Amino acid sequence: MSENNDIVCVILAGGRGKRMGSNDCHKVCFPVVGKPAIVRAIDTYKAAGLRRFVVVVGQMAEQVMATVAAAHPEVSFVFQGEPRGTGHAALVAVESLAMQGGGGHVMIVMGDKVVQADTVRRFLASYRADPVDALMTVLPRPPDTKAGRVVTSADGRLLGLVEAADIDDARAASRPITVGGVQFSADEVEAHSQSINASMYMYRFGALRDALRHLSPSNVQAELYLTDTIAYLSESGKAATMLISDPEEIMAFNTPAELLRIEAVVSRREGHPIVAKPVEELVTPDKLKPAREWLEILGTGGPNCDRLFAGIYGRDREVCRQQRLAMHDLVQAFVGQFGPERPVVICRAPGRVNLMGRHIDHRGGHVNVMAINREALLVASPRDDDVVRLRHLDVGSFPNREFCIHDLLGEETWPGWMDFLDSGTVQRVLDAAPGDWSHYVRAPLLRLQYEHREVRLRGMDCMVSGNIPMGAGLSSSSALVVAFAEVAVALNGMDVAMHDFIDLCGEGEWFVGSRGGSADHAAIRAGQLGRITKIGFFPFRLVREVPLPTDLRVIIAHSGSKAVKSAGARDVFNHRVACYQLAELLLKARWPAAAGMEHLRDLAPDHLRVEAADVFRALTLLPHWPTREDLYAQVPEAMREDLESILKSHKDVGPYNVRGAALFGIAECMRSEHFAALLEAGDLEAVGAAMRFSHDGDRVAVWHGGESCPFRVDVSDAALLDMAARSADLLHTSGSYACSTEAIDQMVDVVSVLPGVVGAQLTGAGLGGCMMVLVREEAQDAVRQALAKQYYEPRGIEPNLHVCSPVTGAGILALA
Repeated sequence: MSENNDIVCVILAGGRGKRMGSNDCHKVCFPVVGKPAIVRAIDTYKAAGLRRFVVVVGQMAEQVMATVAAAHPEVSFVFQGEPRGTGHAALVAVESLAMQGGGGHVMIVMGDKVVQADTVRRFLASYRADPVDALMTVLPRPPDTKAGRVVTSADGRLLGLVEAADIDDARAASRPITVGGVQFSADEVEAHSQSINASMYMYRFGALRDALRHLSPSNVQAELYLTDTIAYLSESGKAATMLISDPEEIMAFNTPAELLRIEAVVSRREGHPIVAKPVEELVTPDKLKPAREWLEILGTGGPNCDRLFAGIYGRDREVCRQQRLAMHDLVQAFVGQFGPERPVVICRAPGRVNLMGRHIDHRGGHVNVMAINREALLVASPRDDDVVRLRHLDVGSFPNREFCIHDLLGEETWPGWMDFLDSGTVQRVLDAAPGDWSHYVRAPLLRLQYEHREVRLRGMDCMVSGNIPMGAGLSSSSALVVAFAEVAVALNGMDVAMHDFIDLCGEGEWFVGSRGGSADHAAIRAGQLGRITKIGFFPFRLVREVPLPTDLRVIIAHSGSKAVKSAGARDVFNHRVACYQLAELLLKARWPAAAGMEHLRDLAPDHLRVEAADVFRALTLLPHWPTREDLYAQVPEAMREDLESILKSHKDVGPYNVRGAALFGIAECMRSEHFAALLEAGDLEAVGAAMRFSHDGDRVAVWHGGESCPFRVDVSDAALLDMAARSADLLHTSGSYACSTEAIDQMVDVVSVLPGVVGAQLTGAGLGGCMMVLVREEAQDAVRQALAKQYYEPRGIEPNLHVCSPVTGAGILALA
């Protein structure tokens, strides 16, 4: 952990915490599951790799110092003589550090913070990956919160933070608020804020010291706010945020009730159940609005409704109105089927676009995704049994279905989830109705039931609709999975952390037969309005979010053929995944540098501390286009069980391009690692290059003058050794995963030459569906015209294009 020796962790513990109601115990000394909060916090920061600590003390200083020193005697203390605010406390600490030489970096946290070590590690890694003057953690803004608002400009640039008390004061006095040099009314501040301060900060030492010296007590509390450093550094340097979507990852308490809720979370976490009964009681019908009440709310709208929809879809009133009426129509249909008095929940789950990082989430790579303004909608009412009744507005395409959640699991004990999926029971259900939409509803419910077998999940009566085109590569099926998982968790009173929720959705969708990762579910659940979210896996983490530049648009164009994840296509998808698995299995055995590899992403040169040339040479250790017979002949007996496990996921569809897939996966992991930073920096040339090489890795054809020529990447020994000799750049190496189609390749080639087009590529898992175009706003019409003239018209297909906007991720509608 020596890389963190240049970081000092400053913990602010000067205030007493009067709302805890104790005259003899400082807030940070209250125990959390038997351990003082501040001691637990330092334990966590040490586990994350930090070694140097300064605690700022003030009121009840002796108690705080004795509590900390008993567990961590090496910690230093600085005394804040008078309570002049968090900014003053930080200034006291920084000036003390300056007297000792200063320099390096400073992490500042509050003494009552309860955070997970992995969250801190991600925070430090995010700061290291893209150094800024200040990086702060933020949480999605819940309703009725008193936490400080994070304010951004119209183009998504971070401006600063405003405390709730200052917003109230400005509203009462009809006084404007200036944030980061931009003037707002109190209501505009609320409208521009989609997230709140989570109070964990990283600073460059010099920048922090300069910012602290410029603080002014010009606020309601007449104190120096640490949060004001963000506005100062946003103007004078560079400040950024890291989104933490799961509020249980970073918690704090001000009252005994809040402490009790945190204790419940920590107790559950340390016992580590995947799915547990919640702190609150089971959701009962009397806690839900009846359908008729939702009809009135959605039909008439109003200020509360407007705020809710603006937080999801943005400030385009017409878009919000259309979405509100779509939900109204769905509730009306529910009433027609099940009656107006039934208590209901309404859930929405958007589709997604992955700008960079295809086919690698299940290999530990990153994805750079946005939830889009196409979605699945679900209205559901709880039942007293475990029956699920499904109805869809488009009954012709989605026939009525009914099933019992527990029936498939039966009374038999399955050793593991995969054993259940591989059973004849599941296969018979899938074979009886290939590709049926109800399978995507069963998937998350069965996965949740499997983890919660001591009780039977509550069933539901449902009405469904959606406007995500099927088989388009926009995750219509995963949106359905997420929506039903959300509703099942809510109606059954479950408590599921976000990372577990996403894993459960991903593993649940394996029920339909594919063996993909959970990137789609993560994008659908964690999407942020106006933002691209960078997500990592193994462990799951929301790494960072960056605004989609305001002058760029994402156009989705449908090829006219569906991408299907069932029947033969499912075998092709799993065949490609098997290529990865075979490469991992064989390289660990044949290449010493890869012996400790856990995931394909670990083969990046920087991770292995080797040169790119070494990676190219290592790929020659893999067989070149082996058949199943070749693999059985070459793999040692000790690996035979692993080989059979890999091959049983799919039928034999031909030789395995193990080298090409491995090369694509390694390069794609590297591209996806850097993509968000390139986009935020405005390096559109590099963004376009990354998209070009990424699509070439999926390409099957090249189009010249209206003619298609086969496309294949040479991964012979001679070709790989030539790449090594030339020290080829892995980022600019495509490899070969080959999940595109001739049609999509033609669409990509048509638009890629147009001025204003940044990049174009396949979207989704492939084998049909859509392609995406990242394009400057002024070039949108040129893209539409070129595709209409050169692709759609010659094929006799009606043009099918959609401009996507990043929207808020899946959730259940909640109005006071």
